[in-house]
Amino acid sequence: MSETKAYLEVANAKLQELDRLKSMFIASMSHELRTPLNSIIGFTGLMLQGMAGPINDEQRDQLGRVYRAGKHLLSLITDVIDIAKIESGKILPHVEDFMLAEVIDEACENLKVQIADKGLELIKMVPATPIPMHSDRRRLLQCLLNFLSNAVKFSEKGTIRVEVAEWQRGKGAEGQREEGGEFVEISVSDTGVGIKQEDMGRLFQSFVRLESSLKVIVPGTGLGLYLTKKLATEVLGGEVAAESIEGEGSTFRLRVPVCLENSDRVAK
Repeated sequence: MSETKAYLEVANAKLQELDRLKSMFIASMSHELRTPLNSIIGFTGLMLQGMAGPINDEQRDQLGRVYRAGKHLLSLITDVIDIAKIESGKILPHVEDFMLAEVIDEACENLKVQIADKGLELIKMVPATPIPMHSDRRRLLQCLLNFLSNAVKFSEKGTIRVEVAEWQRGKGAEGQREEGGEFVEISVSDTGVGIKQEDMGRLFQSFVRLESSLKVIVPGTGLGLYLTKKLATEVLGGEVAAESIEGEGSTFRLRVPVCLENSDRVAK
């Protein structure tokens, strides 16, 4: 018995050391990779704007490729770092008061250009009565941006609809009301290519790049939906869900509590 206890203590110490090294690596990677990459993206952007002098069409095309590749790599690095921090318990909710409609407007505004470039119609269905939130505004915005970005990527025509509704967690098959506070459900629906039913179970797994029978190829890290689920469940105290019909479109749902005040994981 004592030998088993000693073995477990040694194993636990090794795991703690590995977790410490992992955290150190994440911090180092965050600085060592992000800092020079931000410089590359920043200076390339200035050159594209003509701040360093006139450039011809060929130079603009090549610089554009560098800029887009840099943004893609930065997105991947940021997602990997966020996931590693969540899994090691390093990300806690930073709670503040805000209006839900403001976050939805900001998310839609951030993707306004991409939506317009594809000729998509954006429809927002938000209750007339403002919904005050007491939650992590930044992480909620991050989840919405991931859902909206996904909808834009997989839609070549039609509409993207963002809808807000009150929601209550149910118990059992009859959906009995559960104590524990008010929730809101934010859904993002598109008229894109949709997802095969056999792929729905893998939807929120890491590094999953789903293919449609329509052979639509889109850029992405394969981490966006996985990160969204992690943020929703482990930071915002909520959940995610999705339904889709291949060839017709998809709906992604984010359900989060209006108030995170009682969470024991709220950053003090």
